Amino acid sequence: MESLIIRVSKGGRSQPVFHRADSFPFRIGRAYDNDLIIADETVSAHHLEVHASENGFQVKSISDENGTWIGKEQLKEGEHELHDLSVPTTINIGRTHLDLHAAHSPVEPTLIIARSSRLSEIASTIWLALILTVAYMLMTFYFSYQKFSLNNDWTEILVNRLLYFAIPIAIATVMSFISRVFLHSWRYFLQLSLASFACLVFILTEELNSVISYFFTSQSAADFLILIFSAIFFAWILAWQIRAISTTSVKRAAFVGIGVAWTVLGIRTIQDIVDKPDFSTQPTMHNIVQRYDIRLSPSEESIPEFIIDVAEDLEAALTEELSRDRS
Repeated sequence: MESLIIRVSKGGRSQPVFHRADSFPFRIGRAYDNDLIIADETVSAHHLEVHASENGFQVKSISDENGTWIGKEQLKEGEHELHDLSVPTTINIGRTHLDLHAAHSPVEPTLIIARSSRLSEIASTIWLALILTVAYMLMTFYFSYQKFSLNNDWTEILVNRLLYFAIPIAIATVMSFISRVFLHSWRYFLQLSLASFACLVFILTEELNSVISYFFTSQSAADFLILIFSAIFFAWILAWQIRAISTTSVKRAAFVGIGVAWTVLGIRTIQDIVDKPDFSTQPTMHNIVQRYDIRLSPSEESIPEFIIDVAEDLEAALTEELSRDRS
């Protein structure tokens, strides 16, 4: 005869208790002579019995006090007859819930204890994840609005940035699936906090590059400082991410983070050097722009008119330069 596992729980956050029923009929109630004693004053002294047969399990209510529910269906009062049970199922008596499972029923995978710190616990909160995500979206829109507001309406800029808004959400979703595979837990809000924080720092470093180059009067110095900062920050954030989705040690996660982050940054730096345009070979464009240098010839035009004039002259000069190259 197959055994039955009964999970006893009450409303709220009380810790459930498990019992194993091996012999039948199995009587449940508040009295001390029951097979399963329920510490709930809303349960009858002898409330119900569970029977076993060749076809499965059956339940019989032996008291009408406060009733008995199988799922959402209440057993009629006065009908103390056997009712078939399809396991797993839930029986509600008073304020107590009885979840019935067959002994061979599969259980959830064991939750692996992740090697997390206090900082990871803070980053796992929903509020911090939402704050970082919203901050990233606002900063992305703000910098885009600064660059394209002269030629585009803010609604067009917002629509064009929607794909960028989804980047941290997509990264967090992928990393959560990986965490589910290795740790048997999603940890989605931690992944969203890390992804949003990394994306936010990335766009801030892009904007900070021009500020540093202005104060150092050297683009090379700005690129070098941003590269050093990025190498340290993104290696650290990647190592943290690896620790959040696996049980990898700190040392191994650090080595992997440094290796991946520094490799990507190195490839990007080499690509920027190779693709960097040489404006010294374009004296025509330089001379055209120089004519509109406000410091040399102040213009009384408004800023929009000034920009339109420069754009028209540059377009005409570019067309002439291209036609000359073709000929």
